[in-house]
Amino acid sequence: MYTGEMPVDEWTPLRQMRRTQKSGPRPVIEHFGERLRQSKFGHQLTREMYAIPNKKPSAVRPREFVGEAFWASQAWAYEDEGHTVLSDDFCRQQRDDALENFDLNMAFFATLRPDAFEATLAEMLAKNKQLREVTDLKTLDWEEGAYVMVLDRYRQAYIGQAVDRRARIRRHWTANKQFDRLLWGHKHQSVLSVDSFRALDTTRIFAAKTINADRLERRLVKNFPPDFLLNRIEGGKLSAVRGAFIATEVKRRQLVVEPGF
Repeated sequence: MYTGEMPVDEWTPLRQMRRTQKSGPRPVIEHFGERLRQSKFGHQLTREMYAIPNKKPSAVRPREFVGEAFWASQAWAYEDEGHTVLSDDFCRQQRDDALENFDLNMAFFATLRPDAFEATLAEMLAKNKQLREVTDLKTLDWEEGAYVMVLDRYRQAYIGQAVDRRARIRRHWTANKQFDRLLWGHKHQSVLSVDSFRALDTTRIFAAKTINADRLERRLVKNFPPDFLLNRIEGGKLSAVRGAFIATEVKRRQLVVEPGF
């Protein structure tokens, strides 16, 4: 479990990050054949750079769509009437909850046996011969299919699909999960997002070129033990209809054992 004192001021990491940024060219590393510049969040996931507050919401839902009662109930989380700027109270609560969830996920990862994870991965590869190990992402440039990212340090995998798998995997590495979406569900159950991890956390990649990537992704996610998987929802493309009911298929983890169990 990750431990350590939380900053007295929750904005401190952001201030420190800005102070340490320097002008001029940033150092470059090579990973899976890709040249990656040093980002402000680094190339590996760390607690210090996790859950940095951002007051811009990831989405603004129309007031008439959610209804007046729900709109009013969420007013505390915003600074303005239009719900376009997150409040300090929300950011403080979100950061506290996200860091608690981070620690719980790290403690959960520590309970997973590397040999059990490796056996699970080997079984998946044996049953899906079309999945081949990738050492250079450029071989996936504008290639449609499914992919499996392996994060050995955490005994975790992520399964996805894309028309351009090279670009999609790079986005996983360089994107940063929106601050208000770090948690999906309760802080004691939320799965850590794959987009919170960084490039060097991915230690192996497997990929299958296919025009039936949707079907393959769905099958792989369904058959891979959830304890070893970072996917937050079932596999398959997200249609408008499915998106409306997506909350019903969110994957959760029991990160805290309730008394009496």
